[in-house]
Amino acid sequence: ERRDEKDGDDESEWGALGGAEGGGRDAAWVCGDDDVKGVLNVGIIGAGRIGQVHAETLAFRCPQAKAVRIVDYFEDVAKNTAEKFGIAHASTDYMDIINDDSIHAVWICSPSSLHAEQIIAAAKKKKAIFCEKPMATSLKEVDTVLEVVKGEGVPLMMAFQRRFDPNFARARQAIDDGAVGDPLTFHLTSRDPAPPPVDYVLKSGGLHNDMAVHDFDIARFMMKSECTRVTALGACRINPEIGTKGGDIDTALTVLEFENGAFGTVDNCRQSPQGYDQRVEVFGTKGQVSFGNNYPSIVDISDGASVRRADLPLNFFMDRYMDAYRNETIAFVNAITSNSPLPTSGDDGRAAMVISLAAKKSLLEKRPVETAEIKA
Repeated sequence: ERRDEKDGDDESEWGALGGAEGGGRDAAWVCGDDDVKGVLNVGIIGAGRIGQVHAETLAFRCPQAKAVRIVDYFEDVAKNTAEKFGIAHASTDYMDIINDDSIHAVWICSPSSLHAEQIIAAAKKKKAIFCEKPMATSLKEVDTVLEVVKGEGVPLMMAFQRRFDPNFARARQAIDDGAVGDPLTFHLTSRDPAPPPVDYVLKSGGLHNDMAVHDFDIARFMMKSECTRVTALGACRINPEIGTKGGDIDTALTVLEFENGAFGTVDNCRQSPQGYDQRVEVFGTKGQVSFGNNYPSIVDISDGASVRRADLPLNFFMDRYMDAYRNETIAFVNAITSNSPLPTSGDDGRAAMVISLAAKKSLLEKRPVETAEIKA
């Protein structure tokens, strides 16, 4: 899912939804404010599309949390969002949130290039952290961030929102319940309605880093295992300028192999004429779990020509995953306020980035790449 310029797009125990097996958190972290009285005070960094979704969720769907401050590079956006969702303070400097000792948790929804410094600043102030992907723009920077987060003992949740979508979560539950037996193969399809501008491609880190990273995370999530080898194919078949000016591909097929013996494919394209195309299949020794696209309605049209759906699939990632964005915020608040394991962790963010880097290396070098080859 692409982010605009204003959107961004823990480590010991396993939780119900995260990691290859689950997420994690440092169970020793507890909110240090004796005056919390059951309410988690929140600061939101970034008031773009994603930041506003989280602000809405906190305002109307999380009675145990309250957003008390929001910041954005554009002051009028911060103030308008604050007024809309009843947030007391709005400004343009994220350090206003970091230095506010009444704030217990921070939502980082800023441009990707700012995530690392903002996570580190929040961790050093002992604040719980919810961060949109990516954690940082390089693996070396990711490792620096994780070292600080773990050293400070604060919770960090990476917002891989697909895990919290009802379809993905239900499919994982079926796997946990043993409905498919041991997973053998998987097929993940993820295609956007239309390609992004070349200017966006130049800043995105490429298809594997920007788009397929969600699928790489879901592959770990569904397989409940770690990826060991990556083989990537790709080409520029939709918009030649993505290749000639952006130095990237727009169509890709990636084969992932896992420690548990499972393997499967991730099918990505920057353009899908029928709309936002998101499909999953996991096949195992006892059965299969799968689901297709979400539609605006379940209406069919039947006439003399055919029987067909009345609508195309939902055409925008914010529509397709709105429930997921809300659910991930609620899950984070519930984990923090109950001192429970987080559903995803910083280590999940690192693992997905390693697969992305391995895919890019495989594509460039035209060979399978072991994830162990990827170093910071």
